[in-house]
Amino acid sequence: MSIVYRYGRNLYINLTNKCPCSCIFCIRDSTPRLGDADSLWLKEEPSAEDVIRELRYHNLMEIHEIVFCGYGEPTERLDVLLEIADRIHTSLKKNVRLDTNGLGNLLNGRDIVPDLAKALDSISISLNAPDAESYKRITRCRFDGQEAFDSLIGFIKGCRVQMDDVTVSIVGGYLSTEDEERSQRLADELGVDFRVR
Repeated sequence: MSIVYRYGRNLYINLTNKCPCSCIFCIRDSTPRLGDADSLWLKEEPSAEDVIRELRYHNLMEIHEIVFCGYGEPTERLDVLLEIADRIHTSLKKNVRLDTNGLGNLLNGRDIVPDLAKALDSISISLNAPDAESYKRITRCRFDGQEAFDSLIGFIKGCRVQMDDVTVSIVGGYLSTEDEERSQRLADELGVDFRVR
């Protein structure tokens, strides 16, 4: 069970296996591991202290940034995420990124962007599709498709206003060329960076 794993130049924090989505492309359906992790399926969710202790086992001089991204949606454990991010900045002096599905406002029942803006150096948000119907098909989200997509767009807009480094992404090969182009145009309209992963 890995709560911190290395992939490339970054360290990743596997905070939870909970996620409101079951995306058709999700790699957790095909492998238990990524990078140097033995298994990203958690027997129990780690505390902030567990995570900080695991981070200290690594040579942080070799690490570009520390990323919240594992086999679940990190904002499912928002309070722990915020505590860890603060401690990383304070004691480990590394940049912090969040990779998220962008549904944290729905999950937490409030606007969490102001908290994230204070805690993070950058954020990568899974746009996944250019419209609610495609989004529901691809993410198989437990929330209503239109509600989820509207919340996602609102979340992206909030991040754009309050954060300097915001990227949205889609996974290549799961949308038509036309829908990939529509996703790019939507990102442009929202004023955020776009990438195909």
